[in-house]
Amino acid sequence: MSVRLPEHDHCKFCGDPVPFEQAYCSEDCYWKDQAKIKKEKSNNILFVVVTAVSVLVILTIGAFL
Repeated sequence: MSVRLPEHDHCKFCGDPVPFEQAYCSEDCYWKDQAKIKKEKSNNILFVVVTAVSVLVILTIGAFL
């Protein structure tokens, strides 16, 4: 026998069931997800900067050899 669940979606942060019109189950999940997004964005920017500097250093060293 299968149980029929009401139509629902899942919280973007923790995965708990929420109604379709909601993206998060609580304000706490919203702010935690925003902090996670901000940290991921910072990490991506840092990666691009470190990669660009590394390429410039390698090209500069290669020019002197």
